[in-house]
Amino acid sequence: MKPDVLIVGGGVIGCSIALKLANAGLRVTLVERATLGAEASRAAAGMLSPQAEAREPGAFFNLCLQSKALYRNFVDELESRIGINVGYRNEGTLMVSLPGDSENVAAWADWQIAAGMRLAKTSVDDLRQLEPAVTEAATGAVSIPDDHQVDNRLLMDALAIAVRQAGVDVIEGREVRQLLVANNRITGIALTNEQINAGMVIVAAGSWSGNLLEPLGVRCTTIPALGQMLAVRSSAFRYVLHSERVYLVPRQDNRILIGATVEYTGFEKRLTVRGIHTLLAAAIELVPELADSEIIESWAGLRPDSVDHLPILGASGIDGLLLATGHFRNGILLAPVTADLMAQLVLTGVPSEAMQPFSLARFGLEKDNALQGKAIGLLPKPNHQRLWAD
Repeated sequence: MKPDVLIVGGGVIGCSIALKLANAGLRVTLVERATLGAEASRAAAGMLSPQAEAREPGAFFNLCLQSKALYRNFVDELESRIGINVGYRNEGTLMVSLPGDSENVAAWADWQIAAGMRLAKTSVDDLRQLEPAVTEAATGAVSIPDDHQVDNRLLMDALAIAVRQAGVDVIEGREVRQLLVANNRITGIALTNEQINAGMVIVAAGSWSGNLLEPLGVRCTTIPALGQMLAVRSSAFRYVLHSERVYLVPRQDNRILIGATVEYTGFEKRLTVRGIHTLLAAAIELVPELADSEIIESWAGLRPDSVDHLPILGASGIDGLLLATGHFRNGILLAPVTADLMAQLVLTGVPSEAMQPFSLARFGLEKDNALQGKAIGLLPKPNHQRLWAD
């Protein structure tokens, strides 16, 4: 039976949209080139950190806060339906100042205080009481009680079950070769030796989205951003810890996640000595006792970046073809709000005001309806050759 909506990409974004639409009574088909959540969604750290990650106020910060506000209900509904604990933790985050960082951290804290956000500047003595394992070289910290975390792998396990239970037709291990268009309207997709007809298609294929869209003249460039991470065995602390160079995420099973590099090397997904060394050095600088911890896992993933590092949501310029991609380092956090916004667009045909700053229109056209039948030109590709801890 022809689906009402076909979604290309089975990561946290694609699955969350599929679940939302299926719950609204639509027939949904979800196509994933590997297995659900196999790429960036399972490679992430699961931080729900709109404040710790933000560097300035604005539409994107507001979108992240909106999604964070939805997360507790999002998780509760999944857990009650599936019976899987997805590791939601609300201890909060400590942004730790190391020598040379204090000025940057203070400026970041000041604008958030001015914006009315909850945080507290923490003295060295108070930091020592909260987390004795943090280096004695620390000059202070900022406590962010509303930045939480979820175990992204457990979240994907739950979503993979939930979409099927909701009646979504899940097709795994099949790569979409082409989006099919006639008279500027989407008609379906082409797999190897098979076509699936659909009157509406949502591209949520992460780093691979641009490869599908550019042949249609929809120049929605998605740039793979390699992230290397590792995990060690330790129960040294309970808060998520940030410095300017690394983040450390404690899990319920006494793992500490250490992340993450950001590297622009195309679709090459690999671990390097330099990347792992950079992370370990920064982790030990922040929590010295991690030097004696057992390394239990290391991995890499490709985040879907965009030219301006913001998500791309909404109309494509081709009737019936919608976009939900480019979430970069915030796919886990933004899953609930993205699902809500895309569902509203599908069900009503009217994009939310919150979606407007993230439409293709930001790349030079005034409004989405001006995109119809036109190729979208993007800004020049930046030079992304640095490696740093995000």
